[in-house]
Amino acid sequence: MAALPTAELSDANATHVASCDVRVLHPVFKVYGGATAFSGPVVTVKVFEDNVLVRELLETKGEGRVLVVDGGGSLRCALVGGNLALIAHNMGWAGIVVNGCIRDVDEINASDIGVRALASHPLRSNKKRTGEKNVPVYVGGTFIREGEWLYADNDGILVSKFELSN
Repeated sequence: MAALPTAELSDANATHVASCDVRVLHPVFKVYGGATAFSGPVVTVKVFEDNVLVRELLETKGEGRVLVVDGGGSLRCALVGGNLALIAHNMGWAGIVVNGCIRDVDEINASDIGVRALASHPLRSNKKRTGEKNVPVYVGGTFIREGEWLYADNDGILVSKFELSN
């Protein structure tokens, strides 16, 4: 699915932005991955320095969806690396947004998937299978819920309660 430009979407949906049906995430995310723009319905996971649930979700059919990972903003280890980015792409995920770190930046940048994260970090995460799938998460200054729509490009990230058009 081709992602619509976030600047155009925010302009065309100004009343929805004003009513908070469309929210703009804080501009704290770095752009990674070969797909600089992506969009799709949201799937959520909340973890802390443990990526087992992230892997479990990315190993399912993505069907053009976007995985939003609330890693608690931790900057102490990576939750997504090159292997998971490749799995996500092969399984049909449109993108991944990580409120935390990634690693294997060169591999991720060479893959055809969109990734946003706070930073990169060389350490891998724990493997304890702690966290929650499909729950509301607080990322980028707003709550994001399963089934909402996310739009990302070089201008920023929008989240909407419904699919947008310009």
